[in-house]
Amino acid sequence: MSGRNVVALGALVLALHGPLSAQEGTTFVVRESAMPCLNVRTRPQPAARVLTCLTPDTQVPGLGTAPYWREVRLPDGRSGWAAKQFLEVVAGPAAAVAPPAAPPAAAAEALTDAWLEVHVVDVGQGDGIWIHTPDDGTPGNGRFEGRNIVIDGGPDGSDARNELLKYLQRLAPEGADIDALILTHPHNDHYPGALGILRHFEVHDYYDSGFPKEGPQFAGFLDAVRAERADGAPIHLHMGPDQFGTPDWGSELEVEFLYAYPGSPDGLGSGNTLENNASIVLRLTYGDQSLLFMGDAEGKDRSDSPDTPKYVERLLLDSAGAARLKSTILKIAHHGSETSSTLPFIEAVDPDYVIVSSGRKSFSGTFLPDRSTLARYCARKPGTRIFRTDQDDEDEGRTTQNDTDGDHVLIRMNGTSTIVDAFSGGVRVTPTACVP
Repeated sequence: MSGRNVVALGALVLALHGPLSAQEGTTFVVRESAMPCLNVRTRPQPAARVLTCLTPDTQVPGLGTAPYWREVRLPDGRSGWAAKQFLEVVAGPAAAVAPPAAPPAAAAEALTDAWLEVHVVDVGQGDGIWIHTPDDGTPGNGRFEGRNIVIDGGPDGSDARNELLKYLQRLAPEGADIDALILTHPHNDHYPGALGILRHFEVHDYYDSGFPKEGPQFAGFLDAVRAERADGAPIHLHMGPDQFGTPDWGSELEVEFLYAYPGSPDGLGSGNTLENNASIVLRLTYGDQSLLFMGDAEGKDRSDSPDTPKYVERLLLDSAGAARLKSTILKIAHHGSETSSTLPFIEAVDPDYVIVSSGRKSFSGTFLPDRSTLARYCARKPGTRIFRTDQDDEDEGRTTQNDTDGDHVLIRMNGTSTIVDAFSGGVRVTPTACVP
């Protein structure tokens, strides 16, 4: 991606963040771990110019937030951005009593400028997603805490080609917190890039479908997960749905793990089909809006009719039902393969927006997404908007060697409104119709 295109995307991301009213009056102190001092920068980016360096125990008022950063007022009256992990609230009467957590709908109404962000990163053929929850600038009050969740990591574990890692490093300082890393399933277009997340950030919780993947490569990945420490403590492992519980990512969010590998392969196919159908399925609700992340969970075999669901789509229809599946945004399963998106499933989810994470990899002459799959969404509801991380890749003649060209998708929700921005080569574009 060219420098100009990085700026185009970065400018939009940074423009989303400003002071929230809940931040006012909060004072922060520089932690002892910020040795020898904490850099304060002109912008919330690791590469931005340093204004000054604050020594530990320095107190500064908070002004605003961005992912991984706090805007603070300096002693000389200037303002700048400092890494969140080196700031904590000054102890005192005002900080000791946290306000009550609001229910999801009320929380969304109270802060309409509190945007939930979902960054679907162009990692080529694979999945790599970063979620940032709203931050009101007041840590510890149980809502709008600015959590960071990563779903999958893309296909490349090397720092040089790890697009999700590079995307995060443009915005986050080294060693910043990842509250949760979710591996939907252990296919090699989903998990290798997560190694870079483990190397460069502090991951607090890890969620794994529990599928018994064999082989030294994935075993080595799990060894790296188990060795991870955050704030000096071992990572919390959630290996299989019985250990998932309900994550606390802020009371403004409802978090539901609707499915993961049930511990038995019965009825889930074999080989790659079985592994796809071990995927974690996650649904997030924020106010009256929702997102459904399907991993690679399937609904049929390629040659089957789309009229009759099986595999995970059948299980979800039976266990969750239409009420819990209906979602504003669907991250489509299996990169838009014909093995996903049966008609009863589409009717139940009824998405306004469909997100496809795919690249330009040939599968015996077939490229994903399948046009027939997307056509089912368009036929049912022509107003559906489809956004893809392979935007313009076919017209540009791209291959797996150069398809990570900045075709990111940025989703923003404030509990009542949804905005989706698509990028081609890092520059914003506007898809105008439901086109399979």
